Amino acid sequence: MDNTRYIYPTAINPPRQVPATSSALKMGGLGMIVGAAGSAAANIRRLNNGDIERGQALKNVVRDSVGAGAATAAATAVVGALRLGGLFNVAGLLTVATATKYLYDTAFEPQTAPMVAVTEPAVKKAPASKKAAKPASKAKPTAKTKTAEKKED
Repeated sequence: MDNTRYIYPTAINPPRQVPATSSALKMGGLGMIVGAAGSAAANIRRLNNGDIERGQALKNVVRDSVGAGAATAAATAVVGALRLGGLFNVAGLLTVATATKYLYDTAFEPQTAPMVAVTEPAVKKAPASKKAAKPASKAKPTAKTKTAEKKED
């Protein structure tokens, strides 16, 4: 039998696998860009309203973009290591990215001064006014009231 017309591969090369760190870093960079864009949009509005100053706005954008990049990189690395597919891939990305961003924000959120309770001086209440005078009773007038009425006439 002549086997010259059939071509058999001499070696089967498995598909080249990309290291998880390389794809995680690339996705982390993309996450930083998207996070910076979202944060910049929010901080521009706050800056125009006069709520914050330029330095604070820039600080917020940098902090948020680094957080978004770290969350995206972590999610990509974890889901890539688990080799999830389909909807599990999306659910895993969302879960890990949300948890990472939450932890990042908790660790690096600006610390505010504790609220101090301000006590106001006690306001003295005005004394309760006396009850309104009772209407004249419908009883028969006494001798004193009769003499007082006659003197007025």
